Amino acid sequence: MVAAGFIMLALFVCAFYYSTKHKITKPRWLLKSALYGLPLPWIACEAGWFVAEYGRQPWSIAEVLPVHTSVSNLAVSDVVITLVAYSAFYTGMFIIGFYLMKKFAKKGPVPPADKQPETEFDLIDLDEQGAKA
Repeated sequence: MVAAGFIMLALFVCAFYYSTKHKITKPRWLLKSALYGLPLPWIACEAGWFVAEYGRQPWSIAEVLPVHTSVSNLAVSDVVITLVAYSAFYTGMFIIGFYLMKKFAKKGPVPPADKQPETEFDLIDLDEQGAKA
């Protein structure tokens, strides 16, 4: 969990550095690392949950916390309803997120031809300015 957090932090720092130098697309390793790093937040979350649950278990085994106290008193139907509700919610969120990513990926980074620059900064080519600096 902590390692995944530090890896994400290192990726952010590198991306921020190259972004401020206007060379974010130059280091291919950074782009590939960012792509392969997408599941890191999920891995960190699951690892944290795993550690928390394993930290809780020895209390029941060592009889510090009696097993009858540490066992949940939920009915099976409560667990099934919760599982189905969470699964439906996150499946819906996945479908919406996938749709939006696909929509914006098809749209591309190029602005429409009829768009006029709104400020004087829109007229400046940042790559050209970065090369001169």
